Amino acid sequence: MKTKVSEIKISYRSKVKLSETPKINSSATAAEVLFSNWDKDEIEVSESFKLLLLNNNNRVKGIFEVSKGGITYTLVDLRIIFGVILKSLSTAVILTHYAK
Repeated sequence: MKTKVSEIKISYRSKVKLSETPKINSSATAAEVLFSNWDKDEIEVSESFKLLLLNNNNRVKGIFEVSKGGITYTLVDLRIIFGVILKSLSTAVILTHYAK
């Protein structure tokens, strides 16, 4: 008798060449990249938690919003964080949290 199990598929697609993405050399560069990609209309309304995913050369692979909460908190699940890091094959990550 053949056992039935679910097949797991992991994929990652980049829409931008890594050579064209910003290189993070300092915390100021990281902040600039993050704030330029944050919704300015919502930044002071609710808390949010994002990942800035990097490769070996500290080039930005992408930004992922882990959670968006209310006025006083946002809930973060470590399984989602580690899953995104592993799935994107990132070698470095900057965890960001914006609170009002």
